[in-house]
Amino acid sequence: MGNLIDLPNITPESIIIGENGGGSKKKSNFSLKDYLDLQPAEGEKQKTTTIRLLPMDLETGNPFVRVHVHNVKVPQDLIKNGKKPFKDFICLRRNKDIDHETFGDKCPFCELNNKLYKEAEECKDATEKKELYKMSCSFKTKEAVICRCIERGKEEEGVKFWKFKLRDDKADPYHQILKLYQQRKAEAESAGQVLNILDIYNGRDLTVTVTADSTSAPQVLDVSISTPLSKDEEQMRAWIYDKKKWNDVFTCKPYDYLNLVAQMKNPWRDKEKGIWVDKAEYEKEHGIESTKSKEEVEKAKDAVKELAKEAEKQTEPVVEAPVAQPVQEAPKQSFAASITIDDEDLPF
Repeated sequence: MGNLIDLPNITPESIIIGENGGGSKKKSNFSLKDYLDLQPAEGEKQKTTTIRLLPMDLETGNPFVRVHVHNVKVPQDLIKNGKKPFKDFICLRRNKDIDHETFGDKCPFCELNNKLYKEAEECKDATEKKELYKMSCSFKTKEAVICRCIERGKEEEGVKFWKFKLRDDKADPYHQILKLYQQRKAEAESAGQVLNILDIYNGRDLTVTVTADSTSAPQVLDVSISTPLSKDEEQMRAWIYDKKKWNDVFTCKPYDYLNLVAQMKNPWRDKEKGIWVDKAEYEKEHGIESTKSKEEVEKAKDAVKELAKEAEKQTEPVVEAPVAQPVQEAPKQSFAASITIDDEDLPF
């Protein structure tokens, strides 16, 4: 397929990590289809996903953008589906293209990082000094890379975004893709040919393999045949000019929300006051029984009932008796259960 339409392309000069830019301030609707899901299903040992990269920056053709994130430990209530107790949050201070008019440019994690570092510098006790340095490092920013792509076999779901962290050992997907690009370029040149595996017209799809229960980085390889992004030129145009930006998908949290997380408190939106508050304090102030506490009490009651039944079986003779009809009780609902909870967690 020739370059029949003039579209932004991924060029050799653009294959570097760009600083974030060109952000959007519009509020987008959350959709799981916006995220590239690489995780193996339950029971699967590994999963391989085939993708095609799109240019991220339409002026330069750069397919990658670098963002600064904080990976911090979060309260138990923010952990879902048995995942690890750490989550990524977009840094409000170090990223250029977020909506600073709304979120400001101060970050509570950065503030804690600086505060703890200064305390460590001034501390005279060696053990305490080491612990303060360790705590300070836990709030440092880390560099991540975001790219957008089309998932093969699910083209109807449109443009998807993929975020991954850079690694010191350069085993991350960015460095793997860069190495593949350089290898294929050198191989083609030795045969008197030209090959850019990320070209949207004559490039190659990439396979990403993730192994379950592994801390190793995903393995990225290129397929052996060069193909266009799509045979449909208008479809190519629609994907490349898709209006979703990375910060529409990986959204920021406001300062007050992040400040509560930094204190290991569970953020709760007080809709009447329009502010973020500690959920435990909110429930105490409003006389609401904690959902978690209620569940623990019910489990304890059930356990006592089971023990009582076992004791009866061991001490009482078996006596046949007519089956009594259970008494129907009206369902009970706590005040906490009647409140609508906004689930703002994102799958990253």
